[in-house]
Amino acid sequence: MLARVNDRVLTVKKLERLLPPKSRTEDQLKSFIHTWVDNALYYDAALKDGLLGDGRLSNERDRYYKKIVIGSYVQTKTSSSVVVSNSDIREYYDENPSGFIRQNDEAYVYHFFTNKLSDARSIRSKLLKKQKADTTSELFNTYGVEKKTVTRGFLVKELDIAIFKNKKGSIVGPIRTASGYHVIKIVKKYKKGSKVGLEGVYDKIYQRLLKQKQVVLVADLLDSLKEKSSVFINLNYQ
Repeated sequence: MLARVNDRVLTVKKLERLLPPKSRTEDQLKSFIHTWVDNALYYDAALKDGLLGDGRLSNERDRYYKKIVIGSYVQTKTSSSVVVSNSDIREYYDENPSGFIRQNDEAYVYHFFTNKLSDARSIRSKLLKKQKADTTSELFNTYGVEKKTVTRGFLVKELDIAIFKNKKGSIVGPIRTASGYHVIKIVKKYKKGSKVGLEGVYDKIYQRLLKQKQVVLVADLLDSLKEKSSVFINLNYQ
């Protein structure tokens, strides 16, 4: 048993179903359990106040459930029929060049964060030695790292200045902020106005094309349902 509120129990088995291990960290786990307890307390109090019999709430519940069922049906009927090929993505990328121009300077970085200055200094020292790949991988696993693209003007001021005033390949830090110490390796830099490579927008294009094709399939699905059903709409509302 992980938690209990009156007669309600949160078991490990129930947790595995609600928050799969692959999708959680230790902090997320603690937060989930505390939130579960809070919600159980609220729900029990609501039941004691007789809200379960509230007609308005019942109607809202039914509308929400109906929406979920409809969404699941549409997803089931259309998702397997949608195919977005690599050639589709490449064609979209080539035909819409203006849509992939950087609006600000960007940089691809390895971002290390720690609460200890000694750890931050150790990270910097190892990065400066340009160690072999296996050592770098060990460094990543030991301290944790974010490999990400950052945009000028969207970071904490100290990090923004440090990243965009230094050259590609630079190691910056330790930089102290309110949250702790940061060490950053600048892997790549991109100028405002340059074009984002296909690999950088591949997923974005895929999702965009997926939605476009799903819209067509949903429209076709609805038309077929109308043909098979008896539908009446008052002329005043057509």
